[in-house]
Amino acid sequence: MTKLKNLAVYQLITVIGLLATAAVQADDMDDATALLNAYIETESDLNAQGKLMSEDRIYIVGSPAMRMTNNETNMIGQAHDEKRRKAMDPKSLYYATIEDQIVRMYGDAAVASFRRNINFQPSADGIRNGMSNNTVRQLVTVVMAKIDGGWKIVHTHISPA
Repeated sequence: MTKLKNLAVYQLITVIGLLATAAVQADDMDDATALLNAYIETESDLNAQGKLMSEDRIYIVGSPAMRMTNNETNMIGQAHDEKRRKAMDPKSLYYATIEDQIVRMYGDAAVASFRRNINFQPSADGIRNGMSNNTVRQLVTVVMAKIDGGWKIVHTHISPA
């Protein structure tokens, strides 16, 4: 009888442990997905977007591809491009949308893959100056890691779609 009680207690502890692990994984999935959504929502605010990334984030973009391994330097380059875009047409609309988002969890890491559309709509002045609506379609992979209890983007790879 004692063996049966011990076995029942062991099984109960195992079930509780599995449920707790599933709850943590669900929370991590929610946190990783929230980080990914924040990454998209801050497309036109690089100061805010930079805070979502680890200091050692790797950034690969373009064709031919450019690889940046220093996130601070990378963000300076992206900020330069953003400043130039805003100077050309300060009243333009610039935003990102995503499609077919997939997020996979691997313990304290997550990998996301999606199609991203970078949308540019010039203002009336921009149209008068020869600008037109433009959508750039991209395939994006983002690797996220749980660092010091919080999620950060540690790798971004963007390819033309």
